Amino acid sequence: ADVINFDGHVVLPYRFRNKKMKTLKDVIALKFKTSESEGVILHGEGQQGDYITLELKKAKLVLSLNLGSNQLGPIYGHTSVMTGSLLDDHHWHSVVIERQGRSINLTLDRSMQHFRTNGEFDYLDLDYEITFGGIPFSGKPSSSSRKNFKGCMESINYNGINITDLARRKKLEPSNV
Repeated sequence: ADVINFDGHVVLPYRFRNKKMKTLKDVIALKFKTSESEGVILHGEGQQGDYITLELKKAKLVLSLNLGSNQLGPIYGHTSVMTGSLLDDHHWHSVVIERQGRSINLTLDRSMQHFRTNGEFDYLDLDYEITFGGIPFSGKPSSSSRKNFKGCMESINYNGINITDLARRKKLEPSNV
């Protein structure tokens, strides 16, 4: 398999053809290995407050997502789930995120966790891109406090699109952060 090295200073963005991506169903799969206990593995966000972030925190895997919140009402969509431990062991770990509406399966090394997101929304609205290896600098205070991923990834697949292959064929341009 093709392996992509991330040094903490470069992210690999996959830009959407239609500026916006509105999905009811997502399947994201990848393998990673690292000796770092902190780092953003993937991130996408939208103007309406939707986001998805997969990251290592204290050597555990954390999936955070929000399919939409309502600032005026009682709808609060932020959901965060933690799984695994000691993931900074420099061994390969396999992750699969399967989302159908608010229903999520998060699989880490063959151990699956099923949960439902908070809120009432079923679609994930992302703008422009989803990035692998970190969060591109947006000027927002929230983005600078998180470390980008340092380590290796392989077999990155986003909704049937082979990101690793696109990177190998130089169809994706890494960007500095």
